[in-house]
Amino acid sequence: MPNRIREIRNAKGLTMRDLADKMGVHFTTLAKIERSERRLSLEWMERIASALEVTPTELIEAPVKPQLRMVPLIGSIPAGPLRLAVEDPMGMVPAVGGGPNAFALRVSGDSMDRVFGPGAIVLIDPDDIALFDGKIYAVRTGEGEATAKRFRNNPPRLEPDSANPDHKPMLLGAEPFQVVGRIFMFMNEV
Repeated sequence: MPNRIREIRNAKGLTMRDLADKMGVHFTTLAKIERSERRLSLEWMERIASALEVTPTELIEAPVKPQLRMVPLIGSIPAGPLRLAVEDPMGMVPAVGGGPNAFALRVSGDSMDRVFGPGAIVLIDPDDIALFDGKIYAVRTGEGEATAKRFRNNPPRLEPDSANPDHKPMLLGAEPFQVVGRIFMFMNEV
């Protein structure tokens, strides 16, 4: 089975002998594994990965490079008090990650200014709607008002992350809401 031991070892500036010494094995044993002349068992994979400070999977799989693509910037979202979201196609923006239906919105308001401020562009994955503690989501109320906030699960609430003390958490359950999607990337203006 081909492996990436040499590639990772070289990237870390280690010789074969350095790695073998670090593992407490003879360098010829390691050389045979690296050249795929000896089977890379799970035990060897774990030992080598530990010595190289990588995961065992990284020894056999090349890292996936995220693909840059363009997603539509379709309007704005308040990061402040609930307001109607504005959908107005405004162009395309670069994105890395997110699902095939990802889109971007420009932020208005300062309720998330410790993370992204007014004018920032947030990228939203509408296929990623499961709520996880600490993640940031775009949500919409039954009346169509929208906001971007961080979800906290105990008790379930949407929290601002702002230097402005006027912004308060929104407890969930009092009124219906819909998760528009998880914010997976943002771009602040400089």
